[in-house]
Amino acid sequence: MGTLVASSQDLSIDATSTANRAKAAQVRPQRVVDMVPGQALKRDAEGRIHLKIVFYGPSLSGKTTALRWLFANVRSLSKSKIVEIGDELGRTTFFDFIPVAASDKIVFDVFTVAGQRRHAQSRIFVLRDADGIIFMADSRPEAMNENLASIQELRIALGTDKMVSIPIIIALNKRDLPNALPVNYMIEALDAEGLPYFPTIATDGMNLLRMFQRVLRDALIFKVGI
Repeated sequence: MGTLVASSQDLSIDATSTANRAKAAQVRPQRVVDMVPGQALKRDAEGRIHLKIVFYGPSLSGKTTALRWLFANVRSLSKSKIVEIGDELGRTTFFDFIPVAASDKIVFDVFTVAGQRRHAQSRIFVLRDADGIIFMADSRPEAMNENLASIQELRIALGTDKMVSIPIIIALNKRDLPNALPVNYMIEALDAEGLPYFPTIATDGMNLLRMFQRVLRDALIFKVGI
């Protein structure tokens, strides 16, 4: 298996070594995202393999803030161009996108999705063919219902089989807030026991690089098997 090597300056691959919200958004259980491990790899004109990473979660949980921090602090990302589609308040209205050149053979296409309820179908579209997912939960007590609705929507969109097979990382964001919910409580409430999780602060980058390394590594194992 290849080794993921990353720091705040560089990121590379060593190739050698809840139901209510889902109903309101008209997300139907049969709308399962088409993702099958081992299917043909996506390659670009240069022959590089493309893997897709999606930041998912409720509105204002910190998805775009996390992506912007990574873009500003990881050299491999800062060489690329971030594409943002937002509203007048700075919220994502469709998706943010950035290609991450992890090596000369592998590129990660990283997306964030809009968390607002009206963009449910856009989220389903962006999830298609994802090879790894970061679920960004908001640690504020008043945001817990939105967290639960969002992860339930994700479960419905993926379907049971893919929910347990595709790499999913849980980010418990906004840990700097004095009223942040306890980590154990959030993991249990999200029914996310057994999934890798990271307490994060997207505004200052706490644990974002470690989280990003983990999802990239797991996506490689999931899709390529290296």
